[in-house]
Amino acid sequence: MKPEFINGPTIPECETLDVKASASQLGVCEETVRRLVRRKVLRKLPGLRRILIPKAEIRRYLELK
Repeated sequence: MKPEFINGPTIPECETLDVKASASQLGVCEETVRRLVRRKVLRKLPGLRRILIPKAEIRRYLELK
């Protein structure tokens, strides 16, 4: 029997981007994204080994540009 999800909650869209996706959104190379994170121009999620940047942070950066 398959569970029905017709009226169930929808899965929210992923709210973070990795380095590659962030670079694509910003129109820059991946190393530029890493530099922006290192210089604290772009904020990443704390406490993770990999760099994950919230989509809201990408929008904030693009508005400042």
